[in-house]
Amino acid sequence: MRSVFLLTSILTSGLMVSSAVAESYSLKEPLSDGRTYQVQVSVQGKGTLETPTQEKTALEMPLEVQASAAFYERRLASAGRDERAWRSLRKYDNARSDIKVRNQVTNLRLASTVRDVICEGRREGVLYYTSNMPMRRVDLDLLTTPGDPLALLAMLPAQDVEVGDTWSVPQWAAQMFVAIEAATSTDITGKLLSVENDIATMQFTGEVSGATAGATSKIIINGTATFDLAQTMLTSLKLIQQEERSISTVSPGIKVTATVQWQRGVSSGAKIGDKEIEGVPFDPPTIASLLLFQSKHWDVSFIHDRTWYVFQETPEVVVLRMVENGSLISQCNIARIGDVQPGEHVSPEKFENDIKVSLGDQFSQIVDQQELRTESGLYINRVVAAGSANGLEMAWIYYLCAAENGRQLSFVYAVESSNLEALSGRDVSIVESVEFVPAE
Repeated sequence: MRSVFLLTSILTSGLMVSSAVAESYSLKEPLSDGRTYQVQVSVQGKGTLETPTQEKTALEMPLEVQASAAFYERRLASAGRDERAWRSLRKYDNARSDIKVRNQVTNLRLASTVRDVICEGRREGVLYYTSNMPMRRVDLDLLTTPGDPLALLAMLPAQDVEVGDTWSVPQWAAQMFVAIEAATSTDITGKLLSVENDIATMQFTGEVSGATAGATSKIIINGTATFDLAQTMLTSLKLIQQEERSISTVSPGIKVTATVQWQRGVSSGAKIGDKEIEGVPFDPPTIASLLLFQSKHWDVSFIHDRTWYVFQETPEVVVLRMVENGSLISQCNIARIGDVQPGEHVSPEKFENDIKVSLGDQFSQIVDQQELRTESGLYINRVVAAGSANGLEMAWIYYLCAAENGRQLSFVYAVESSNLEALSGRDVSIVESVEFVPAE
């Protein structure tokens, strides 16, 4: 009998040990999470920036980046499945970036007007926007840091896992995490490395390839994150991200390795209240797709959607390029025209003649002309010319934009005839939003 008891005891003990070893863990935050988190982010990057030369070769220049951000965050209710489930409201204390290319340093700071930011998951990356005004492109770039906490939450395992278990991150979540617009391949794996004192440590490795703003891109990640099991919350990330991006029609190429670190904890001070959360709509408003351009040289501003990128800005000209689904749709050249007397503007006849002279042999015919007045008092003369360039059928959409005080701008949109439908009125919306800011 004693031997039977001992055998039973041994078997029972073995089962208990086995059960302890095989303990599984939930690495998910509550769906209805009313906590306000405080997040501190730092990024250090080093590599090279590549620009094209007249000899059609790439000029490589050393690149160094130091960036940081601090914000409070509270989760928002899900707006759908997969990427649409991940939403939050953030209040930024600051976001900054110091970029050194060769010996030139650019210091970027988040605008003081950009503090309350809504973040929503998208397959192509987290969508950041403010609810009451368009941001500048530089503000959007400052908010878009690698390894965003909201995107990392989407990569946590959907099922309970044991130490040593691995899981494949869904394609949409991997793409969102690295912010590639069009992914051709995604392969990111998570692994639960250890659990000690209620802190679960995970590892994420893999790569994603695809394209962003017309540039081919390959991103390799290797990072570790921690999850507090007692508080059911993601608490930290240390990520090494390597990216190779080709030269595109709107941006230089880069080869950079970035080290990203952030810490995340429940705020003991500032809170984001229920009323603020209730005011956020499930569907982003029109303003969410818009950005504000403020000229460095002309005391002029206008609003454009996020498919437009500033390719060049000098005291003489601003060049915008529109890229959608990886393709260049249009280029817009903006130039100042000499001031005239208040209430006057370049005559339609002179404007049309200047167009014909400018296009020269490329010109075929004027296909449309109309004069407009906006509610803000702008006079706009819109002329559409048809012709050909480099064997392609082209349309050039010219705008004369004049303020009541006599200040003037010209816009020239060059677009292949086959892309006119894709442009779809986004030319005139920019011109109609022009504001001639009073000089200080």
